[in-house]
Amino acid sequence: MRHFLAQVGFLVVNLWLLFHLFSIVVGPASVSPSSETIHRGWELSRHYLQAMYLNHGWHFFSPQPGGATLLRFEMTAQNGETTDFTFPQRAIEPRLLYHRYFMVSEFFGGLPEDSQRIWAEAFARKMFLQDNAQHVRITKIFHDLPTPEWVLAGGHLDDPELFEETIIGEFDRHDFPQEGQ
Repeated sequence: MRHFLAQVGFLVVNLWLLFHLFSIVVGPASVSPSSETIHRGWELSRHYLQAMYLNHGWHFFSPQPGGATLLRFEMTAQNGETTDFTFPQRAIEPRLLYHRYFMVSEFFGGLPEDSQRIWAEAFARKMFLQDNAQHVRITKIFHDLPTPEWVLAGGHLDDPELFEETIIGEFDRHDFPQEGQ
């Protein structure tokens, strides 16, 4: 009996390993464009992958990734001096920190407009406290990816047509009296 249970256990573990490996391969392969067979495999393994949290990053690196979201902050100090910077800044080191900041701006870009406004107010409050700003303007910059046809036709990654700017909010220090006192 003991020998039989060991064989059943061995078989169950091996079947689970085969299913796990199948799921790990079919998950990223199911990102469009892909075949109907791969989609059926995804349907078979998707609940397992979601339960094990193994499907979280594939669409970011899929064949059709989206554009990038950046934030531009323009601050005016009491003396009238204006400072502006884009977040995240490419020169941030170590590079892992840049990627973490980039994920913050991507998260921001994916929020509904009313939530973006709330986050922008929080950023402005921080600037009023930390940088002694008097006026803050926050702009969301969406940088769309060029198509292969665009590049073949001579387009460049930094062409202005690929950028869409939206002012999220303009804030004055007197709008937040607790920060000004």
